[in-house]
Amino acid sequence: MPNHASDTFYIDIEQLQIGLYIHLDLGWMDHPFSISNFKVTDESQIETIKSLGLTQLRYDPRRSSSTPLRSSGKHDNVVEFPMRKAFSAKLDVIDDSPELSAAQRQQLALKQAITESEQKFLKASSDVWNIQKMSTEHPDQAYGLASNVVLDLVASTLTEGDIAIHAMNGHRIGDQHYQHELNILVLSMLLAKNLNVSDEDAIILGMAAILHDIGKRQISDKILLKKDPLSVRETAIYQTHVLLGLNMLKEVSVPKKILSIIGQHHEFADGSGYPKGLHCDEIDPLSHILIIANMYDNLCNPSNPALAKTPYEALSVMFAQQRHQFDQTILRRFIKCLGIYPPGSVIRLSDQKLATVLSTNPQQPLRPFIQLLNDSTEEDGEIIDLRETLDLNIIQCLKPEQLPNILQRMMRQKQRTSYFIDKVTV
Repeated sequence: MPNHASDTFYIDIEQLQIGLYIHLDLGWMDHPFSISNFKVTDESQIETIKSLGLTQLRYDPRRSSSTPLRSSGKHDNVVEFPMRKAFSAKLDVIDDSPELSAAQRQQLALKQAITESEQKFLKASSDVWNIQKMSTEHPDQAYGLASNVVLDLVASTLTEGDIAIHAMNGHRIGDQHYQHELNILVLSMLLAKNLNVSDEDAIILGMAAILHDIGKRQISDKILLKKDPLSVRETAIYQTHVLLGLNMLKEVSVPKKILSIIGQHHEFADGSGYPKGLHCDEIDPLSHILIIANMYDNLCNPSNPALAKTPYEALSVMFAQQRHQFDQTILRRFIKCLGIYPPGSVIRLSDQKLATVLSTNPQQPLRPFIQLLNDSTEEDGEIIDLRETLDLNIIQCLKPEQLPNILQRMMRQKQRTSYFIDKVTV
């Protein structure tokens, strides 16, 4: 599994001892533990881990209560692999280029950071596409791949300090890479971190997020892709995807907790959801997270792109018109996570220039990373960190119809907004 967690180290298997928080980089069926990352608590776990045939282990010192035993030196190449190592190396190269101005070096560093984040997003998008593809004929393999994707994102999200959520709707990321399940996973992990959800619950939530719509594989595309409103009969068929998905996953012995959350992802706090019409207190707290993330993405990325809300509009609708459907505390946390200007929003600056919001700055929500929009060329505009540009402010969030015609056409070419979590630009 790729290592995205900062300050994560590799140790020899002989250095393992009680108190270390470890990651087993194996498939979910290749070890007997219920999860793949945990703190070692007894000698029997150590013996079991050693029997798996691994020569090295990945561990997180910040979540460990002990330090590794002294190594025999058998593996002299065991080194630290912090997330920012490769990025820092590129920055060193940039800083050593005397022909570049300070502003040019900053632009190049920001663009390289975005490129790295996009590459990670494309890999995750490909994995999620394969999960969906395998889910019907090889559900066990689909579940195994889903487990790897979730564990990787949980590790890179919960072990970081401040994280940023990025909008992947620039010129280089096409709509074909949009995956609803990946968006829900990313949004759920962002909210789980803000709510201080435990690692174990985050993994359960992540698995539910990535598998919540698996039952749609048995629903006709005529219904799933229909742009006009569904008929009463079509709506009834569509709603069966929840139970169809649960039946598929039961065959793979998916834990009951994950099944429960998947079964509730269309329930609402006011009892108006389905399939059981549960009310707020009857819904699992983790399900409330999934419900909110699912609604937000459905508003931003509906089957009919003409009905799509901007991220800013989607949050406004959820709070002003739909908040009775959600857990109020979690909804407010979600809005806080995405910020006043959610990634993907189109904004007007105090100098009247237009830009899109690329990613949030968790500690300064009014000053995100933005990219200027060019109405005379389709080339990517300048990237600006508003934390460093104090003479500029955001004065307005815009709807597509408020944009100049040429920018409206450019924005219409991007019908989907995808999200990803990273720390490279924070």
